[in-house]
Amino acid sequence: MALLESLVNGLVQGSIFAVFAASFTIIFGVMDIPNMAHAALFAGGAYVFYQLVNVTGVPWPIGILGTIVVIALLGAIIEIVLLAPLYDRKESEYIFGVILVTIGLASILERLYAQIWGHSPKYISVAGLQDRSVSALSVTTNYLEILVFVFAVANFAFLYWLINYTEIGLGLRAIVQNRDLAVVRGIDVNRVFLVAFALASAMAAVAGVLNAAMYSLEPTMGFSLLIKAFIIVILGGIGRVMGAMIAGYTLGIYEAFAVLYFSSYYIYASEFAVLIAFFLLKAIILSEGEESLMTGIRNRFRGFIQRGVGG
Repeated sequence: MALLESLVNGLVQGSIFAVFAASFTIIFGVMDIPNMAHAALFAGGAYVFYQLVNVTGVPWPIGILGTIVVIALLGAIIEIVLLAPLYDRKESEYIFGVILVTIGLASILERLYAQIWGHSPKYISVAGLQDRSVSALSVTTNYLEILVFVFAVANFAFLYWLINYTEIGLGLRAIVQNRDLAVVRGIDVNRVFLVAFALASAMAAVAGVLNAAMYSLEPTMGFSLLIKAFIIVILGGIGRVMGAMIAGYTLGIYEAFAVLYFSSYYIYASEFAVLIAFFLLKAIILSEGEESLMTGIRNRFRGFIQRGVGG
């Protein structure tokens, strides 16, 4: 039953990957620049939840809601105070400015967490979730693992509704596809930027809570996940939330099964090898004038089949 256990572990780990990567790709797709402080917001969500639930003693559902509100407000303040003044700069200054500001912000937030909560790992205790389990098909999982998966699914259901059936979702999709055209059509780009940053920050906080409840929390806990988020977002498509979800779960399941046979070193190396192969394939196919990577792959596969039949 090791395979079934690995599948369950992969779904749980993939839930965290998918939620964090989806939050990352929202900002990446809208701003055209990765938010290098996103891992610090991820850790911030975990620490706020820890403070509310394990220190203050509020019930965990209220702790999650409180965490979402606090980190969403923090994200909105960051966007208004630090990033909005850069939007009118020329492209080179904008790119350099956003990267520099978010790297500096990440360093400041991580040091702040260390000053408040210390450098040593902290552990979140959620009574009634970690100590209760259910068994099926000879696989035992606790309520917390089930909750992680349910929260991730609920998160993507909410995002699907927001992106496809609301005005702000229309603005997000329009800016990701063509920012200049979105401006011409009267979409308030600055308002969409603000909402997108607050929303993505809140999602990063949720991912941080899920990760910390499963494992532990420390000031730099989000750095390694940020690297994985780059891989997931590129493979899933920048700005494509559902693509991030699929790629995130795929990566989580792959790691859960790969750890049975390989060391973590080879697993990480294989992930980057896939990313490099993806870039090379994309460069080769798109350089020949194809409209998209999938169109190019489909045309080449069709040509290969035709040559085989004709030969």
